[in-house]
Amino acid sequence: MTTSSLPPSGWQRLFRGPDGLRAGWAVALFFVILAVVVAVLDHIAYLLHYPLQPHGALTPTHMLVTEAMLCFGALVATLCMARIDKRAWTSYGLRSRRGWAHFGQGALCGLLVLAAVMGVLWLSHAASITFSGAGAWSLVRSGVVWALAFCLVAATEELTFRGFVFFRLSHALKPVAAAVVASILFACAHLSNHGESLAGLIQVAAFGLVACLAVWRTGSLWWAMGLHAAWDWSETFLFGTADSGLAATGHLLTSQPVGPVWLSGGTVGPEGSVIVFPALLVVALVIVWTLPRTQGSSTATSGNRARGGA
Repeated sequence: MTTSSLPPSGWQRLFRGPDGLRAGWAVALFFVILAVVVAVLDHIAYLLHYPLQPHGALTPTHMLVTEAMLCFGALVATLCMARIDKRAWTSYGLRSRRGWAHFGQGALCGLLVLAAVMGVLWLSHAASITFSGAGAWSLVRSGVVWALAFCLVAATEELTFRGFVFFRLSHALKPVAAAVVASILFACAHLSNHGESLAGLIQVAAFGLVACLAVWRTGSLWWAMGLHAAWDWSETFLFGTADSGLAATGHLLTSQPVGPVWLSGGTVGPEGSVIVFPALLVVALVIVWTLPRTQGSSTATSGNRARGGA
């Protein structure tokens, strides 16, 4: 038996378990690496007079560049932790034979459900929806750039909260407990959004739980990434609403909240409306009915160690 294979003893048990670094410390280290990478990129962007934090409404081009940097940070943190855990970096939800099919299914679900939410808000006179008046070429350009930007948003946030964090915690905890912790962290990441509310944060956590359900059923991030990207794209570009309290430019329609905040969502957007919670329940039912849990998904969240280069 080599020294590295000996079980940890004494104070080492605080940091290491039978399978290596304990889950809590691993998750904390993941976020430290992510924060350092983002801080370095933020400083470089500042020196180039291109701050990651925009002033005023979000623009599709700025969002694309910013999310590319954040996605890079999430990938670097995942690669580093995969090296520490001695796993292939794709083992945190990126390995799937049906990845693109699942992405498309999730995207279709996100588009239809968000459109249904906006339809209910419009029919209940909780939102006004008008054409933005932008030119055809401008709308095509904005729609494509926003789509790319929100694919990066989905990749970043799913990699961060339903990728390494959820998979690593599922190795130490039950999947339900891991999903709750990951979703609380996901909601906390939205605390800095201007215009966010308590209702909006609860919805963000609920969305995180639904996304974890999709990851648990499929064993990969792809369905959740499709849902996430299409949900945000529909909010921002298609309907022109606020997204988690953030307003944006370059949208097809323009939606304004009307009436009580609990119904309209107010400055948070539709995510602050009570209508979103039954909508997320519908998404959860779609996941259960259309995504049968396979052997691959059960091993993905049970700590199956996929040895390989990272």
